[in-house]
Parts: sequence; structure tokens; C-alpha cells
Amino acid sequence: MSTTNEAQAALNWLPVSVCWFDEDLNFMGANLKFLQTFNVKEDELIGEHFSQIFDSYGFMSTIAQFMKSMEASGDYHETLLLNRKQTHFKFTLQKCHTSERMILLTLEDITPVIERNQEIETLKTKLAEASRMAVLGEMTSGIGHEINNPLTIILSQAEMLRSMIRKSLSIEAKQDLLTRLDKITSTSFRIEKIVRGLKMYGRDSSQDPFQSTLVTNLISDSLELCSEKLREHEIHLIIDDFDPNLQIDCRPGQISQILLNLIGNSKDAISGLDERWIRLEIKDAGDVVRFALIDSGRGIPASITNKLTDSFFTTKETGKGTGLGLSISKKIVESHFGQIYVDSNCPNTKFVFEVPKGLAAVA
Repeated sequence: MSTTNEAQAALNWLPVSVCWFDEDLNFMGANLKFLQTFNVKEDELIGEHFSQIFDSYGFMSTIAQFMKSMEASGDYHETLLLNRKQTHFKFTLQKCHTSERMILLTLEDITPVIERNQEIETLKTKLAEASRMAVLGEMTSGIGHEINNPLTIILSQAEMLRSMIRKSLSIEAKQDLLTRLDKITSTSFRIEKIVRGLKMYGRDSSQDPFQSTLVTNLISDSLELCSEKLREHEIHLIIDDFDPNLQIDCRPGQISQILLNLIGNSKDAISGLDERWIRLEIKDAGDVVRFALIDSGRGIPASITNKLTDSFFTTKETGKGTGLGLSISKKIVESHFGQIYVDSNCPNTKFVFEVPKGLAAVA
């Protein structure tokens, strides 16, 4: 067997497509995998111009750029339409300065890798959604009670008003009537806030535009979703005073998700302690607004601090956490051009996240 035939035989054993052509882009040869992939015969291929095979695939511009460059080799990615199916290739071009001065092209089908990565990204998206809804379910399991209580008040007050209207009204009765009307109004507003919070948190807001939002509304709407769960575990929630006019540019639903994730983590961590409290601090820190959530826990070991935002890392017992809450929170904060971290200098457990007030602050 001649050296040429031995080389050809060796190339035919390769699991990737290989072809070679001269500087005028005329095919000089190809291995068996190439001929099978592109459904051509060798005697039909030899001498044909490169464009006869690849022109319809939009390959020529890449080849032309490589030929003009001073590079001896180059790696590229290209999506080709083969048998009416998109096929992803990694291809390598190599200038071979032999007596015949040819170009060697190697194509590796990476479609399975691309599709697997797409499946992984799809799974990550579904897991993130599942985690978000798990937090919503956990923190709002008492939401029926939260809504039924105000409705009971409204119905009872309405019945009392109906009874009073049937009777002659004294001055005292009129005052009592106004008080009851105020109670109905305030209770109705509370139900509206609960429903608004559910709508804000329950939908995927990752593609929403940033909007200028009052921080006080963010806090109020978010806490309406978890206040009953905190009362159930006898956890005292403290919110330090902050500027009621403070605003940030954000996706409100996502900031609410961070707050509920952090509050939910604190609730789980301190439920078994004798002293149970959560404090929320909000500070205007120049270009950013700093949110700090501190609980009565005794801090986080330094050995795991850097792992907390890793996907699927959790310190909770089996069945009590997905390990995605802080990972998702980190991604949300970063999509808002901010940062999230543990304050190890605090004697208690303290998480901090910062969000720029406006897009101008990060321009």
C-alpha cells in the first residue's frame, strides 16, 4: 500500500469530517466521513470548487476571510442545514505549506453538545421557576387566612351599617358609621395589597423593562405575602425607618423575589431558636440603595460563605430547600447591576444586597 493510500485509509477511520483543497478552493480530496455527511461521491468532488458544496450554507465568507488573513490556522463555529435539519459544526482550517500548498478543513459535529447545553439551560429555567413558586407557596400558605380575615371584617361592618341605616341615626351613630366606613376602606386596601403582591411575585418578570419604583411599595407588597407565615412561627419583624420617597429603577417582581427568599431563609434558620426576630434595614447609600436583612441567628461559618450562592448548595435538611434561592437572587441582583453578600462583621446573620438607584448610576 502506498503512503498516500495509507494516509487516506487513516483519515477514513477518523470520526470527524476532513477535506483538503488548493489555494483556488478546488477540492483535492476528502475522507469517508465527509463524503457521507455531505452525501457526495469522491470522484464527483475532486476538482470541484469549494462553493459547489458550501455556497448554499453561507460558508464562503468565513473561508474567504481566513484565506486573506495571515493566520496559519483558525477555529470557527457554523450552523449548516443538512437534510433539512440544523447541524452545528466546529471546524478548523489549517494552511499546509507543502509542495502543493493546500488547505485542510476538519469539521466536528457538535450538535449533541449544543442540544444538551440548550436542554440544561431549559432545565435551569424550569428549576428557577419551580424555586420561585416554592418560595411563594411556602410564604403564602396562610394567604387564605390573610384574605379571609379582612373579608370577614368587611362583611361584618357592612352588616352593622345595614342595621344602623334601618334605625334613626343620632350624632353618635353617624360618627360610628364614619368609623366603620373607614375600617371597610382600610381593610379593602389591605386585600388589594395582598392581591397586588401575589400578581407581582407570581409571574415571570425577568424580561420586564426596568421601572422607577418606590422602595416603600416594594417592601409593603412583599411583606403582605409573608407576614402571616412569620406570625405563625412567632417571629418578630422589625423594619427600620427609611426615606418614604426613596426610589430605584428595577423589576419589582424580582426584587420582591430576593426579599422573600432572604426572609424565607431567615424564617427556616431561626424557627427553632428561643429568640426569633428579623430586621430589615434600607439605606440610601449614594448611587445605590442598600437592603440589609438581619436575623437572630449567630452568623454563617466562614467555610461555607463563598458557597452560599452556588446552585443547589443548601444548609437545610433534605426536603426543605432547593438550593437555588440564593443562586437565583445573586443572578437577579447582578442583572440589576448590583451585588449581594454576607456581612461577616455582624454578630448575627446578615445578608446585604445593593441595587443602583437608576441606570445612570451604572452608565
